[in-house]
Amino acid sequence: MDKVEKGAFPVLGVVFLALGVINFAQGDAWIVWAILGVLFGGLGVFTWRRKRSSD
Repeated sequence: MDKVEKGAFPVLGVVFLALGVINFAQGDAWIVWAILGVLFGGLGVFTWRRKRSSD
């Protein structure tokens, strides 16, 4: 058990980032959703596929 799997898709972070984008487009309070998305790993979606293919 030397290698820990870290290739899971950040579902919760992506959902929060999507809510931030939707609220930004509507002109509502969006910054809280964007911060939550970043904290829950939503930006990891951009490197997720590259990490999975290199394993």
